[in-house]
Amino acid sequence: MSLTIEYKTVPVEVAEIQPTKENSKGIDLGLWHYAVTSDGEFVEVPKFLRFSEHRLSKLQVRLAKKQKRSKPWQIFKGKIAKLHQLIARQRLDWQFKLAYYLFSDCQVIFVEDLKIASLVRRCKAKLGDNGQFLPNGQSAKSGLNKSLQDATTINFLIF
Repeated sequence: MSLTIEYKTVPVEVAEIQPTKENSKGIDLGLWHYAVTSDGEFVEVPKFLRFSEHRLSKLQVRLAKKQKRSKPWQIFKGKIAKLHQLIARQRLDWQFKLAYYLFSDCQVIFVEDLKIASLVRRCKAKLGDNGQFLPNGQSAKSGLNKSLQDATTINFLIF
């Protein structure tokens, strides 16, 4: 973590840390385990969206039965927004705690360069000889996309 002050009268000092085996650690991010460290430590994936999915779907079903833009519809829309906000805050809190834990015994962490945007991209449609679409595995990939978005590894790497 670095702090930068962009004011011309304040001198900027950047701490140069030489990575060594004692002060560095490597982590591999995934879906079975959120992170696997080079020390052999496994960090389990917290599934905040998956645990709240049932409550969310119940609220969305009740929202669908309300007349659009009516007062009850707005109330349920607010409840759904609060639940999404709760899930996002749970993720953020857990990621801060994990980052603090990982940096508690080292100064440098090496992470693989993941292309999350290409991982969650939809499968291309396949056309058959008769002009109809063939199965391309998108329905199976939608569950993977939901798990990738729930894990939010990209937000963790921004810290």
